[in-house]
Order: sequence, then structure tokens, then C-alpha cells
Amino acid sequence: MSQPDRPNAADPIDWAAVVAQWPQAVVICDARGRLRFLNRAAEQALGASGDWRSGIVSLGQIYPAAFERRLRDEAFPAALQGRSWEGRVRLVGAAGASQADETEVRVFALKSGDDRLLVVVHYESADRGECAEALAEARARKRSILESSLDPIVSINHEGVIIEFNRAAEQVFGFPRDRILGTRPAEILFPPDLAEDHQKRIDRYLAAEEGSMLGKRAEVIARRADGRTFPAELAMAISQEGGSPILTFFIRDISQAKSDAAERARHEAELERSNQDLQQFAYVASHDLQEPLRKIKAFSERLRTQHAEHLDELGRQCLERIQSAAVRMQSLIDGLLTLSRVATGGLEFVPVNLEQIARDVAGDLEAQIERVGARVEIERLPTIQADPVQMRQLFQNLIGNALKFRRPDEPPLVRVSGRFLHRRGQRPAGSRPEEESARILVEDNGIGFDDQDAERIFGVFQRLHTREAYEGTGMGLAICRRIVERHGGTITAHGKPGVGSTFEVVLPVVPPASRRVEGGPSGPSDDDIVY
Repeated sequence: MSQPDRPNAADPIDWAAVVAQWPQAVVICDARGRLRFLNRAAEQALGASGDWRSGIVSLGQIYPAAFERRLRDEAFPAALQGRSWEGRVRLVGAAGASQADETEVRVFALKSGDDRLLVVVHYESADRGECAEALAEARARKRSILESSLDPIVSINHEGVIIEFNRAAEQVFGFPRDRILGTRPAEILFPPDLAEDHQKRIDRYLAAEEGSMLGKRAEVIARRADGRTFPAELAMAISQEGGSPILTFFIRDISQAKSDAAERARHEAELERSNQDLQQFAYVASHDLQEPLRKIKAFSERLRTQHAEHLDELGRQCLERIQSAAVRMQSLIDGLLTLSRVATGGLEFVPVNLEQIARDVAGDLEAQIERVGARVEIERLPTIQADPVQMRQLFQNLIGNALKFRRPDEPPLVRVSGRFLHRRGQRPAGSRPEEESARILVEDNGIGFDDQDAERIFGVFQRLHTREAYEGTGMGLAICRRIVERHGGTITAHGKPGVGSTFEVVLPVVPPASRRVEGGPSGPSDDDIVY
């Protein structure tokens, strides 16, 4: 700690406070060699009087003349150029008596704000040995870390040349370490047309010991030994070594990741085109089928009302089958049109109270509920951003299915419940309120199904039972999945034959397409989410 009675203790430079209690004698000078600070060990070793505190003492008053000249002519210039200087001196105390042993001296420069400080440290032989051993251990640890890194690490000294090039860098860039050490990085690691700009940035950061890209990640184009270029993610950090700045590059080859991303984007684009084509086909085909279907229905109805007396029993049965098939065909077309409109004809997303939607659906199904003696229990459900019409359709299909696929020996029981995946204040660190999701369960005690069919039931026109056993088109759950996916969510099903089934819907509070972008309007806060 600094001494409170010393003027230097109030100086903004903190190096004095750092070395004040060191057991080694430490002398700090400014860049012109003027004395700035002696720690207590230096006062005792050098026999300095209290006059130095007034700034009137010179180095010649605490060091032999020959050693003072070596400091000024050799040590200080070397330190100011970023190199450390080592020597030995036999000190002469205030009483003029020579000390029995020489001390080893190391001189280096440090930066404090806008100032450059020269530091002279004296070591006893034992101290020097311990320091050398600790330094060797530190260097060994540093080398072990560098070599075990999976990503390239490149360090550049204050002169702008490479002093560290780890094994991962050798593998990624294709240069042997011995070939790289001592070279300027921009000339080796970057394409020729980009080298000059990169080198200027490196030199500027080393000179200022700061820069806008420090601590951040940036994408750059790097070059391998064979001249091929590749995309890389680059982060930079500046540290001090021997009083001089060291700029370290942390590099990651992202060529495979970029290739994978491009491939995913291509597949997603193809899938989007395919989905649009299918939606367009379904829409057009459904419309094209409407006209002949209307004629079938119209003429069959005319035949039934105007010419039924001319038909025998077989003819009347055939007519009934034609009309029944026309009704099924109309249901299939309506389902196909509904499916195609989910993604193309939806409403804007607005706050939707899912509990109110579910209760409205139960009210719409009241006649059916009374007819089969069912009980529908709706618990508290959250409010999310969604398409209200499609949410109504989702609950209508799920609750309607539970009423349809009931067991004949037991009144249907349908339970609708839901909650947020995380309670208030328990979301993962760094997540935003709009990244929360709601989990909705629709459970029943119906006929159930085997879990091996859990995925198949969401297919278009997929049925697990005959039309005679349970009416329907096999489109309801396919529409549910399409609605949920449009909202950025998921729907899964679990069942057990003769016991019942559970449908689980996970919906984001705010669908991804509606979330804020960087610099855009803010998303909802915790207070905006109704739990």
C-alpha cells in the first residue's frame, strides 16, 4: 500500500501502490530518468534519505556513477523500445560502505495513462532464482494452454511481428511455426488485397493499446499457405508483457459452419417453395373440384326428387351412395381449402386470451357436449400473441376430437390446462420476456391410440379408424399442426388404447416472426405477460 505521508501517494499512477510493500527494492522513474518513487525496500537498500520525496535527488545520488550511466545509456533506451534490460550492481549506501553482495537488476517500462514509466527492480540471488522458476512455470502453463486450444491463437509483439503461433494455427493455416515467427501477420495470414488494411489496424491498436474491435468478434477473410481463402471469426485482446503491449488474435475457421448454413438456407428455400407450390396446388385443385362436385350434388338431388319413383331398390341405394360420397367429397375439399389457407390467409397476431377462446369453443359445442353427456373442464390459460381465428380453430378441433373419439361405456371427460414453461423471474439468464412459451394440454379419457401412431395422426387424410366407426375426413389434426407451426410452436400427442390421449401444444408468447429486431420496437416486458 502507498504511504499516506508521501506526495506520490496522491498521484493517479497506481504502480507505486502496487510495489510499495514488495520485498524487492523497486525504483520508478519517468521517461527522462527522473526519480518518481522508491519503495521501502529500496530506501533501505539504497540508503536514500527523505530528500528524495521532495524530488531533489538524482539517480547519481543512489547509484554508483558507472551504473547510473549504464541505466541512462543502455537500460532506459532498451526498456522504452519494449525490451527488458538485465544487469548487476554493487550498491553503495548512505554511509558510503559497499555492500558485500551484488544485486541483479532488471529494467523495463510500464504504461500508466499517458505516461511511460521506467521500473528498476533489484533481486537478491535467492529471489532471482525463485522469480526465474516462477517465470518458467508461468511460461510452461501458457505454452500448454496455447497448444491445447482447438482454435488458432496468434500473438503479435509491439513491433508488429508474430511471437506466438500455436499448433491449431499451424493446422488451419498450413504454415509451420518456425516459418511464421518473426513475420508480420497481415503479409502471411490475409489475402494480399486485404493485407495492408489489416496491418494498419494492427499497428494502430499496438500504438494506442486500444481499439473498437477489442473484445468483439468479427468475420474476416483469411488465407492458407496454399493461397486459398476461407471465412474466419476473429477476436482480439491486448495484454502487457515486459511493459510492452501484446496483441493476441483468437481465430476460428467458420468455413464449414458457413457451408452448413448455406446448405440449410438452400434446403429451407426449397422447402418454402415446395410448401407454396403445394398450397397453391391444393387451393387451385380444391376450387377446380368444386364445380363438378356441385353438378354431381345438383343432378343427384334432382334425380332423387323428380325421378325416384322410376328407380328400383338398387337404383335408390346407388343414388344414396352417390349423395353420401358427394357430401364426403365436399368435406374433404373444405378441409383441404382450410389447410391451404392456414399459412396464406391468417390474420395479424394480436393478444389472445386462450382461456376465453377455449370457453367460447366449449359454448359452441354445447349441444354435442349435452348429447354425449360429456364434461369439459377448462383451467386458467395464459394470454399470448396469436391469430384469434386460428386459435379458435385449434381448440375446436382438439376438443371436438376428444368428444368424437369417446368410449361407449364412459361419459367423456375433457380437461384443458396450461401454464408458461417458466414461472415469473425463473427464465434462463439473458432471455427476454418475448422468448417465453406457453404449454397447453388437452387431455381426455377416450379410446386413445398406440404411441407408435402418434406422428401418423397429424398427416393429411390420415385415419386410424373406419368412417363407419367414426366420421370425419382425417384433416383436423393436420390443420392443428399447420396452425401451431405458423405460430412458431410444436404439437405432440401421447395415447394409450382404452385409457385416453393427451395433446400437448407449445406456443411462444410472441411468435418469432413478430419479435422485435435489433434497433426496432421493444418486445413485451414481464408485466405485459398475463400469467
